Amino acid sequence: MILLICGGGGYYAYQHFYKRALSSVAPIPSAVAQKGAFDVTISAIGLLDAAVKKNVTSDFGGKIIKLIPEGTYVKENEPVIWLDVSELEDQKKEYEVEVQLAETRLKQKEETLRLTKLKNELSLKAENAKVDFQDLKLQDAKNNYDKQKILVDKNLVARSALDDAQIALLQAELSLKQAKINLKKLEEDQASDVKIKTSDVESAKVDLERQKQKLNDALDKIEKAVIKANGQGHISYAIIWKSGKMSKIAEGDQPWRRATLMEIPDPATMQAKIPISEIDIGRINIGQPAEITVDALPGQTFKGKVETKSVVPIGDPEEFFGGGGGSYARGKEFDVRIKLDNPDDNFRQGMTARVRVFINKLNDVTFIPQEALFGEKENRYVFIKKGDSYEKRTVAFGDSNQNHIIITSGVSADETVLLRDPTKKIERIGTLDELKKGAEPAIGTASQ
Repeated sequence: MILLICGGGGYYAYQHFYKRALSSVAPIPSAVAQKGAFDVTISAIGLLDAAVKKNVTSDFGGKIIKLIPEGTYVKENEPVIWLDVSELEDQKKEYEVEVQLAETRLKQKEETLRLTKLKNELSLKAENAKVDFQDLKLQDAKNNYDKQKILVDKNLVARSALDDAQIALLQAELSLKQAKINLKKLEEDQASDVKIKTSDVESAKVDLERQKQKLNDALDKIEKAVIKANGQGHISYAIIWKSGKMSKIAEGDQPWRRATLMEIPDPATMQAKIPISEIDIGRINIGQPAEITVDALPGQTFKGKVETKSVVPIGDPEEFFGGGGGSYARGKEFDVRIKLDNPDDNFRQGMTARVRVFINKLNDVTFIPQEALFGEKENRYVFIKKGDSYEKRTVAFGDSNQNHIIITSGVSADETVLLRDPTKKIERIGTLDELKKGAEPAIGTASQ
């Protein structure tokens, strides 16, 4: 009797506390544990990003008034960005007036120099004539002195006549000397005057060139305000800092000089760029194979290999120390780039890419869907289906991939595991027969 009572109590406890019946209110999905080869993978969602790209920049700051639509295919030298030139147009008109005034000033200075040289030439001729005249007078005085000397020697004239001739000769010599001094002074004065006026002309030329340069700069900026593509490909908008945050360029923005405004990626160098958590980055190695799918190209799978991985976290460093709560809240992430073996012509910069990196391949292991594993940390368990009942069983687990996880103990191959915790309350939606008959779903919860 004691044995029967104990056995009955044990069976009751087993049925109610260890092995419990499955409810028919809502069927629980299940899966069969499998045994065989298992690919250990790390999955992440990122985007396509070209390794080689042309940066479209502006030579000067200005307001963007028009942008070619993102994703547009452009050829080299095709206009892609238009900047506001209203201020430049006003400057151009002002500089055009300044150029005209500078040209007028130059003409005036050149005319003054021309007239000065002409005047100097006439004055110089007159002064040279004076010198020639005085030179002739000196020759006459010399001849008269020689004549008077001969006459005095022959006693044909008085001695006073020779003295008068000598005085006239001395006066002629002095007059010629003074005429030459005057000529030299005139030449020096003229040279100085011409030098000054020539300098004025050169200054006017420099001023004209300066005004022309201002005008040319304005014209050059107006021309460059229509920014052209420096390569061919599909346009991708750059992300710039504005209004206290990073965002894509847009019409109305006023970017800095030399800021990158657009990118023209080379499709042949397109890579998949994915964030990997600090927990998994140590398992990623250069050269590991990967599979890539692109949301915009459904049904296609692309092969690739890990090309690079960053050594510092991505994002704003402030976030990693609590600022903004971004990456700090979700953990640090590292940039990993996958080089594709077969880039597609339909790839576009920024397309969503889903990547599986193959870390390892294990043989003869038991694995189940990840949804079948419950609990936290080391206290993990599964629910094994036993006919219309279930059994809660503690398990040990190993590596995982996108959908499955390896069970090292606690589950055998071909056992059926539940994909939902049967002990949790769920909203009662009615039995299958009730739903088929169109009955109203029952309100409330049912304990499973």
